[in-house]
Parts: sequence; structure tokens; C-alpha cells
Amino acid sequence: MKTMKYLGFVSTLMVVILVASCQKDNNQTRDLAFEVVGTYKGSLTEIGQPGGVEATAVVTKVEIDKVSINCYSVDFDTTFMMELFENGDSMMVCNYGDDFTMQYGHERMDDHHDMMDDVNWQSWNHHMSEEHQAGDEHFGGFDMIEKEFGYRFVINNDSTLKFNGVRQ
Repeated sequence: MKTMKYLGFVSTLMVVILVASCQKDNNQTRDLAFEVVGTYKGSLTEIGQPGGVEATAVVTKVEIDKVSINCYSVDFDTTFMMELFENGDSMMVCNYGDDFTMQYGHERMDDHHDMMDDVNWQSWNHHMSEEHQAGDEHFGGFDMIEKEFGYRFVINNDSTLKFNGVRQ
């Protein structure tokens, strides 16, 4: 009887250890959105034109790797969603979902990082090699050292606006 209790205890302990060792290490997943949320004050200028106007971008967290960005000035107001990726001292942004397909004209492997338990899924280089084709263009990102956000808005073939702001 003593042997049965011992074997039961050892078996239970081994199952607990096995389950714990198979779980994903959450320490590898950073909350990228937390690192960039805030209000960025700066200017909005039309590329190729002198001057600019005061503008603000408010960045809010949607998920640990996704943000909503509301950029506005006197004559401009837009809100868009972006996915975040680490790139050295920068945090790069990219469209996701239907916006990705509309921007780049090809599909993306949605949530491939979760399905394959990929530890590099937050890496910009990994994103570029897995999700993009040659010539795909990106329009902005965050400078993590200077606490700045910059983004280009292509309005049409003749007009591109550029926002540059510093986190307050």
C-alpha cells in the first residue's frame, strides 16, 4: 500500500512537471503596445511644401502587439490600427487584417506565430521575411530612444502628409 501511494505521488509530480515544461514561456512575449502608448505632439507637413501645422497622435493599446492611432490637426483627423514589431531601438508598424491585404495586394499568414509557437514573432526582420514581398513599403514607426513617432500618410499621387511628434 505504501508503494502504491509513493508511485501515485511520483506519477502526479511527473505529470505536473511535464505540463509545466510544455507550456510557452510567457517571458519571451513583451507587451510592445505598453511601450508606445501615449500622446505625441508635433507637426503635420505636406511633403514638398513649406511649413506645417501643429498635430497630435494619440496611441492606445488594442492588444500586446497592436495599437490604435488617432492622428489629428486643424484640417486632418484619421484613426488607424497598426501591428508593432521590434527592430533594434525602433518599434516598427505594419497594417494587419484587411488593411494589410488592401495595402500590399497579397494575403498574410494571420497568427502564424501563435500556431507555430514562434519565439521571434515580434521581430521586424522575421515579419519582413515571413509576411512581405520585395517592394512592400512601410510608412512609419517609433524611435524608442528619442520617444518619437513618425508616419507618412499618402493622400493621393500628388499629396503626402508627414507626421512627426514627441511623446508627452
